[in-house]
Amino acid sequence: MNLKCSAVESEEQLKQIFKADFPFKNFYQFNLDLNANIKVLEAGVFNGVSFEIIDLSLNSLEVIESQALDSCYETATEIHLYFNKITSFPFDEVSLFSKLRYFDISYNSLSVIPADAFHGLTALEGLYMRVNHADIVGTFQDLPNLVEIDLSYNAITTIPAHFIKTGSSHLSYIGLAVNNIVSVEPGAFDIVYALEIDMWGNSLSTLDEATWRPNLEAGGTLYAQDNPLVCGCDIAWLFGEDQLLEQVDDSAQCTDGKFLHDLDPKIFDLC
Repeated sequence: MNLKCSAVESEEQLKQIFKADFPFKNFYQFNLDLNANIKVLEAGVFNGVSFEIIDLSLNSLEVIESQALDSCYETATEIHLYFNKITSFPFDEVSLFSKLRYFDISYNSLSVIPADAFHGLTALEGLYMRVNHADIVGTFQDLPNLVEIDLSYNAITTIPAHFIKTGSSHLSYIGLAVNNIVSVEPGAFDIVYALEIDMWGNSLSTLDEATWRPNLEAGGTLYAQDNPLVCGCDIAWLFGEDQLLEQVDDSAQCTDGKFLHDLDPKIFDLC
């Protein structure tokens, strides 16, 4: 069964609901959306009632307290928190959700997101944290079933080695658009066939061969439009016989406005 509580008027009323004598305590889905009354999801609010899907999207939530979701550590497969005003979330508890497949905390107001908090979530397939304007620290590792990760519209400036080294052979998309990324170290990403990496709208001045060649050689696609690319000898490697330029999107431009795909390969003969 599902439980929908979108009409609750206060945190206290929500707590009172779960003080009732439930004939069974294992539900499929909890839904609370389009509600401007609940600002804080308090510790122990579910009072032992568990859910597989927790949907708290499209509200005015500001704080998720520690142990607010404690009854769902062993049952939750999906947690949806997008389009709130969340500034505080107990990331140190994320690893306790042993069955978690999808986690979405996009469109909130977090200042820091600790990537290490997700280590070891072996069931996780989708991780969405776009539009928080947050600094994302640490690395995303040991996520063997991850398919998509979206960190777009945050405050990342540099991508360190091993940043997204999940060990997943299923990874198909990494979203890093519209951060302020100026550099990406070699070995930052998983090398997976046909992996799409979206770097649109950042501050890259070059596409470093050591960083990007492994991904492109594996059949990956790089989206690099709206970056201030200088287009000197540093990108000559894209125009070699292996024609890796074909795996960079058609909209990528140099600072002079020329598209990479329109450049004459002969200009790199002397490099």
